[in-house]
Amino acid sequence: MDFRKRLAALLLALAAPVAAAQSPGGAPKLPVGWYVTESAPKRYEAGVDTASPCEGSRSAYLRSLSPDEAGYGTFMQAFGAQDYRGKRLRFSAAMRVKDVNGWAGLWMRVEGPDPKQPLAFDNMQSRALVGSRGCKRYEVVLDVPKEATTIMAGLIMSGTGQAWLDGVRFDVVDASVAVTDLLASRPLVASTGPSGLDEATAVSKNSQVPIGRVGDVWFNNGRVAADKPYTQRADGVWVSILSEEVYEHGIEVTGTFGQRPLELKVRAGGARTIIEGVWGSDPVAISITPGELTMKWGRLTRELKRDRSAPVDSSCNRYERHDGPRVMDRVDLCGAALGTRPPPAQLVLSFLANGFRASVPPGSFPIPRPPVLSREALETQRALTPKD
Repeated sequence: MDFRKRLAALLLALAAPVAAAQSPGGAPKLPVGWYVTESAPKRYEAGVDTASPCEGSRSAYLRSLSPDEAGYGTFMQAFGAQDYRGKRLRFSAAMRVKDVNGWAGLWMRVEGPDPKQPLAFDNMQSRALVGSRGCKRYEVVLDVPKEATTIMAGLIMSGTGQAWLDGVRFDVVDASVAVTDLLASRPLVASTGPSGLDEATAVSKNSQVPIGRVGDVWFNNGRVAADKPYTQRADGVWVSILSEEVYEHGIEVTGTFGQRPLELKVRAGGARTIIEGVWGSDPVAISITPGELTMKWGRLTRELKRDRSAPVDSSCNRYERHDGPRVMDRVDLCGAALGTRPPPAQLVLSFLANGFRASVPPGSFPIPRPPVLSREALETQRALTPKD
């Protein structure tokens, strides 16, 4: 299952309302045309709030009702694409969040004749909001192809907490405004009709623009920039410069890395991403949450806590282990590595390339070591040492 299909699986669920969340006094009053969808009934609630809006006189909110962090909800609307075909559309709103354990953001999807193949999509997964943040305007920008039929947009939240939005605007913009489309760098594959025998063009094999990063290893849709880089062939197989091959089958990643066979599964979709299986003869267990990162392989273990005050890009989380003032281990996760639908093969290869031993970052306080004695000091020490 490729990147577009994995995104479509999530968004098909978003496109069909499950059940509107209920407030204690009955159905909440929502703005006309807006509704709630969620991964399971009674997980989230939406309504209108007049207290402390960012812009205007009121805001809409999305709030978790369950302490379960595995789930998502969205406050959304859908409308026809006919007025925006062939144009570039910007969806923007002012947002604030409180105690979000997971992530929140704006999202927009452009749908065509085949609902399983979205034409354009962005959910701010590489720049999502977590924790508590004050008012700020955010935006997603997508091109609307001529074959577009429907546009969906709204506020999405995974995990627990509360998010507000107001000042919602939809604007047609010119080419000077960059798109944020997560599908823009993927090749469009015809869903019907025969295929020729010509070899397909490789996907971004030499592109140096990353969509995600694990430690020092970045990746995009066609390359994993490890010490021994992997690139994706036209048939979808990932191949290293040593001719080792890695295959992706849905959430399963198999093949060979570092001359060891691997069989791993990537489970994502909520506030936690889990990578489990076997590499070589030893079990692998990797867990990513907004607050912790744990990496285990055989007897090797790295356990790190997120440093929320770290001076990193807004698309990154920094995880560290400290011994007093010294940083003993560090891993940065960025972009698609933190998304609810990370690309399985790239994520697995990036973690394996980082390794399971602690990595002391440059500039950390040095670990004290015994002083080095001069030759004269050593000879004096030997002369004064009693002999048996």
